[in-house]
Amino acid sequence: MHIKYIVLFVIYNFLPGVQCQSHATAQNLYSHLLTNYSKRITPLADHSQKLNVGVDFYLNSFISINEVDETISIMGVMLLNWTDPALKWDSSSFDNLFALTIDPSDIWKPLMFLVNVADDMEPIGHGVTFYSTLTSTGDVYYSPGGIMKAKCPTNVAKFPFDTQECKLMFFNWGISNTTLTLSALSNQARLYWYTPNSDWTLLEYSTFVEFYNEYSTFNVKIKIKRQSLYYAVMMILPTLLFALLNPLVFVIPVESGERVSLAMTILLSYAIFLTLVSAAIPTSSNPMCVLLAVMITIISLSGFIVGSVIMVSKYYYEETTAGLSSPLKRFAKWRLEKKRNVVLPVNDPNKQINEIEVNVTGKDVANALDCVCLCIFYAAICVCLTGYFVYVLI
Repeated sequence: MHIKYIVLFVIYNFLPGVQCQSHATAQNLYSHLLTNYSKRITPLADHSQKLNVGVDFYLNSFISINEVDETISIMGVMLLNWTDPALKWDSSSFDNLFALTIDPSDIWKPLMFLVNVADDMEPIGHGVTFYSTLTSTGDVYYSPGGIMKAKCPTNVAKFPFDTQECKLMFFNWGISNTTLTLSALSNQARLYWYTPNSDWTLLEYSTFVEFYNEYSTFNVKIKIKRQSLYYAVMMILPTLLFALLNPLVFVIPVESGERVSLAMTILLSYAIFLTLVSAAIPTSSNPMCVLLAVMITIISLSGFIVGSVIMVSKYYYEETTAGLSSPLKRFAKWRLEKKRNVVLPVNDPNKQINEIEVNVTGKDVANALDCVCLCIFYAAICVCLTGYFVYVLI
């Protein structure tokens, strides 16, 4: 059907034999067709039959998608084709004129509505004149279009590596499938005039017809994938840097006096960074963006690191270990023994551990805690980041 339309268009516009019809011939044909013609009646020669309307969709551009409002905006055109028996004529009686372009307000035409529209519900192409082309066989071609804004449930859990899938549903409001049926002229939308979007990549643009609530509906399924490079550079990489840099405060000597200030500086810096980038993260609770959960986890770990640094500094300057808990002292003693290679000979079971004195000080406890905190926080950060990348990339 679509090829037929193109052939008719080429013949009508480029063959010299067709260009010789006079304006008077076109006027006579117009009067001949529309005299006693009623556009209020469905164009059927036999009203016990169904009118079939072929539909094709031209996707011109993808404008935007709003994850919060769950809407998608596109620019598109619909090609509608049907046969009106009242608009047939003998081309030989009109100087071989077999195609005529007229104002569609003069003839019957299907009014296609976007079912899941997010704005006012109006026919596609409302307020703009899209001319119709008639052929001598009674075929009518009408192509309304415009900006279409539809509801589209979004899933931003994998932001910024997410893929969104939206469906636009069109049908002729008020005419059930017992009178009018739609048929897809192609299983994909046409991209002849498509302009790519810099933020999204078009993955799928299929078209199909289905029956829904006694109506024949024409559906356009659009699948798009977000371009993630900008967000990876501006959000994910700084988060990785903050996360991997933070536990290194346990490597700095306590005597330097810079541990607490560095830990606080990293915490406040990441808090400011999170405030700045939060505006770019989709604010949705169902489901919630996993990247935001990772950022909250990282800043929470930063808070625990600050508290741990303060506690380690307190233990470091303890003059006596009498007030320290037994597990801390035992762990510090074990670490000193391992460090000094203090072990009991296997062949001398009578030798007692008390023969080798290991004096545990507050500094020993603080150094042991530094090692434990460094390992624990790095393990927690690695588990958090690994889990995120496994979730979003697989």
